[in-house]
Amino acid sequence: MPYAVLVDDNLESSETLSILLEMEGYETAMAASLKEARERIAQRVPDVMVLDRTLPDGQGMDFITEALSHGPITLVLLTGLSDPADAKEALRRGAAAYLVKPATIEELKAVLDKAAQKV
Repeated sequence: MPYAVLVDDNLESSETLSILLEMEGYETAMAASLKEARERIAQRVPDVMVLDRTLPDGQGMDFITEALSHGPITLVLLTGLSDPADAKEALRRGAAAYLVKPATIEELKAVLDKAAQKV
């Protein structure tokens, strides 16, 4: 079963996404900060990470490279900011996608399905 870590300080958003991913066959864990994200990765490297752009203890953008250094993770940066330059930078740093909130499960599933085909 694929494993996803959802990193967002908005608990309601994480819980909703968790339920949707579980319905798609994912095991999920939540983290409300970069510190918690690091703890989740230390416990088990995820197949997928959905990472909020802005967190209480730092920027998701700055965490992309660190997260990806742990192995092949499909990383999706999720943000309230629709900025083409920001999206380009996220992809340059290794994110599989840059989705703007409120992203639909269809948008996320399309990214995850595409990543699964590469494996």
